[in-house]
Amino acid sequence: MNDKTQKIFFYTTFGCHLCEKVEAMLTEISHQYKDQFHYQIIPFDIIDDDKIFEQYRYSIPVLKKEKEGDELNWPFDYEQLRLWLNLK
Repeated sequence: MNDKTQKIFFYTTFGCHLCEKVEAMLTEISHQYKDQFHYQIIPFDIIDDDKIFEQYRYSIPVLKKEKEGDELNWPFDYEQLRLWLNLK
């Protein structure tokens, strides 16, 4: 991980089919924009933290940028994800 890499928390849980869809979109977008994709995706199972569970239990999947705190909440599509990641 270099200095330009930003962490993104991926709030998810076991058996979340929408989360699997977002994971697939992240994989695809990271390959398509590999020269611009400077993110480390950190999956976080909401079941592991009571506070996080209460905050996100009805809204996962959620992506959250560590530095800015910007969140991308479901529902979103590939294009919205690309724009949120500032990929051109």
